[in-house]
Amino acid sequence: MQAEWTFVRGLTMDLLNACTTDDLTFELSPQCGPLWKQFRHMGRVHEEYLTALRTGQVKFDPSSGSYNQGKSKPGLVNYFAKLHDLHAELFRGVGSEARISWFVQTISPEIHLVRLISHETLHHGQLILYWRALGKPFPKSWESWGES
Repeated sequence: MQAEWTFVRGLTMDLLNACTTDDLTFELSPQCGPLWKQFRHMGRVHEEYLTALRTGQVKFDPSSGSYNQGKSKPGLVNYFAKLHDLHAELFRGVGSEARISWFVQTISPEIHLVRLISHETLHHGQLILYWRALGKPFPKSWESWGES
């Protein structure tokens, strides 16, 4: 399961690394916000999943998250690197008997990770729309999604 997460997050990072500063400020529409906020959101949600793994309780809060560097590409890349390290540490230390409370149900760490992967993949669809609107070629890794 961790290998699937690594693959999915790798696609996210490949696209982020392909971005210029101008790309990060691009907006599909005012309702969609700039591209950099898509990446920030993906990181913030990952951070919340990691907090839930540590505390045993999901509490999605749009105002949470430690990222505070705006549209900075180096800031976003560094944020994702910190999340990567924390992810590896927390999942390495969690036992299969652990449980996470998801509002009305309690789930295993494996299902928690599946939901994180699903969230990241949902945002890949949105990233595709931004990238196509920018008219830029996709990184080679995105051929896995049929994008080139």
